[in-house]
Amino acid sequence: MKKILLASLVALGLTACDKSEQVPSNVQRLSFNPISVADLPARITNHVATSYPNATVLAAAQNPSFGYEVWINTGWELYYNTNGEFVFKTDGDDDDVPVAIGSLPAGIAQYVAANYPSATILWAEWDDDEFEVYLDNGIELYFDRNGNFRGADRDDVPVDPANLPASIRDYITQNYPGASIVRAERDESKYEVYLDNGFELYFDLNGNFIGFEVDERPIPIANLPQAILDYVATNYPNQTIVAAEIDDNYYEVTLNNGTELYFDLNGNFLFADFD
Repeated sequence: MKKILLASLVALGLTACDKSEQVPSNVQRLSFNPISVADLPARITNHVATSYPNATVLAAAQNPSFGYEVWINTGWELYYNTNGEFVFKTDGDDDDVPVAIGSLPAGIAQYVAANYPSATILWAEWDDDEFEVYLDNGIELYFDRNGNFRGADRDDVPVDPANLPASIRDYITQNYPGASIVRAERDESKYEVYLDNGFELYFDLNGNFIGFEVDERPIPIANLPQAILDYVATNYPNQTIVAAEIDDNYYEVTLNNGTELYFDLNGNFLFADFD
């Protein structure tokens, strides 16, 4: 496995070298050296554990003056600054070349200062004959090789759960009393709040609830609705729950005798499978 991961990192480095041949000569290219996953800062491993609870870190690399690259088995490449703060992610097909922020064309810094005076550049890359510049407010800016502005995009901005509007925190306490917030993000129109019971809740920027989704994933038995725990205790007093999953519109609970019980999202019993 280590040989495979090392080969993958070498391949990524070769790809970056191919594309870096087009980087303007006055821009400093940054290289990342493979490091042991065990050497990643705790802040990074904690972020991976909470944001991607079922993922495994496959490999990592570091540039001491710029930050970290982290590959996880879901296919994502995660990028962090030197403090271990999450910056952005790619889908694994990204072979952009990281470049030193201080070596960017002067027009880029001037544009950011004029249009986003309270923002800071966190990361910069060269890709397909343009610069991609990531700001700490979640906005991604695009410039040509001379530093002329081309366009902008906005990534979701991480939000400390403690800083969510009180109405959001109150809604979760009232409607999901046994759940904890895993992470929260904000985009141009809404908040997305991820709970440890698999629910992804959506709120407008005023904190009003607007909808939810449910990830298909295992969940801790302790996070099942109390109605499910009560149903099992009453109807299967000699059995114990050994596994639980949540899907788009139901809970699937497996007992130690192989029985699978299905419940709606409110914990109401639907049916049982004894196969």
